[in-house]
Amino acid sequence: MLRSSSDIALLALALTGSLWSLNSCKTSEVLSGDGIPTGGTGEGDTGSVGTGGAIIRDIPSTPSTAATGGSTGTGTRSTEVCTDGVGCVCPPLNVAVIGKPGKWGANPNGDSDTALQEWLNSSSAGTAKVDNFTDRTKLTPEFLALYNVIILASQGEDSNRGPFWSYDDSEVAAFRAWVENGGGVISLIGYSGDPGEITPVNQLIGFSGMTYGSEGVWTSCPGSVDWRVCQCAHSSPIVEWNRSDPVIANLSNDVTWVGLENGRPINAGDNGHVAATVPGPKNVLVGRTVGKGRVLAYGDEWISYTSQWNGEGNPSAQDPNCTGYLPQNTYQTAQFWYNMIKWSAPSATCFRIVDKDQPVVIW
Repeated sequence: MLRSSSDIALLALALTGSLWSLNSCKTSEVLSGDGIPTGGTGEGDTGSVGTGGAIIRDIPSTPSTAATGGSTGTGTRSTEVCTDGVGCVCPPLNVAVIGKPGKWGANPNGDSDTALQEWLNSSSAGTAKVDNFTDRTKLTPEFLALYNVIILASQGEDSNRGPFWSYDDSEVAAFRAWVENGGGVISLIGYSGDPGEITPVNQLIGFSGMTYGSEGVWTSCPGSVDWRVCQCAHSSPIVEWNRSDPVIANLSNDVTWVGLENGRPINAGDNGHVAATVPGPKNVLVGRTVGKGRVLAYGDEWISYTSQWNGEGNPSAQDPNCTGYLPQNTYQTAQFWYNMIKWSAPSATCFRIVDKDQPVVIW
C-alpha cells in the first residue's frame, strides 16, 4: 500500500522512465574503413556485423563502455538516429536487379557491370540488401512484394543479341500494382544495338506514360569539359541537369557529371519530369510518381560498369596522361546512384552509404 504522496510520485517517475525506455528509438552507429573493430564485447554493444568492412551497432541511450576483444583500426564513425520501423529498428532496403549483365563498357567483356551490386552490398552497412536475377523471372505479386526497389537491367537472354524477353498481361498488371502501392523502379537501357531491347522495358514502365525511343542517343565531349575527361573515361559526361524542378531536383544533388555512351532517349509523356538531357535536346533521365510509387527511366547503362566507378576494367587506368582525369576523379557515379535509389524509395529513411573512397552526401 502506498502511504504517502512521495511514494506515488516515485511510482509515477518509474513508470514514466519505463515508457520512455519502451518508446525511445535506438541510435545506430555505423563504422567503416580499414581496420574497423571485428567484434568484441561491451555494455550495450550488439556487435552485429554488416558487410564489406562495415558494422552496425546499437548504442544505448547512456554511454556504453568501449568494446573489447576485437581489433581496432582507423575506420570512420558516424551515428544515425532511426525513427521508423518496428521498435525503431529500420528494415533494410531490399533491392532486386533483374536482367542480364552488360558486355560493353570501356573495356568490352573486361569491364564488369556488377559495380552497383558490389557497392550496395559493401558500402551500405547493412541498410540495403541486393538480389541479382540474371534469368527470366516471373513477376508475380508474391515475388514483387519482397522488394522496395527493382532495377531493370538488360531484359534478354543475351544483353547484346537477345532474344529479348516478353511479359504477359498478368505480369504487367502485377508490376503496375506493385509500383502504385509504393514500389520504386529504376530502368536502364542501351545494352544492345538492337532496338528490340526497348520492348520488354516499355511493357513494364509504359503505364507511367514514359517510354524509351528506338533511336540511339549520345553526347560528344562538351566544350566546357577538358577533353582528357572524355578520353580517359571512354564516355562523355552529362552536363545538363534540371535542378529547378522540385519533384526531381534531388536526383542531381552533388552531381556534376556522369558518363553516357550510346544510349536511348526517353519520351517523358504528359506527366514525366525531365531531370537530365543531352544535346538535341534528348531526355536521358525522367522520373514520375505513380500512385504511391515512383518510376525512374535512365537512358544508358554505362553507370553500371566498374570503369565508371573505381577504374577497374578501364584501359586508361594506368595512362599517366589520365592522372586526375579518370571517372573516379571526375564523375560522381556513386552519388548519382545513391540519389536515384533514394528518390525511388523516399520512405527508406535509414538507407546510408559509408564509402571512404567515394564519399556520398546523404540527404
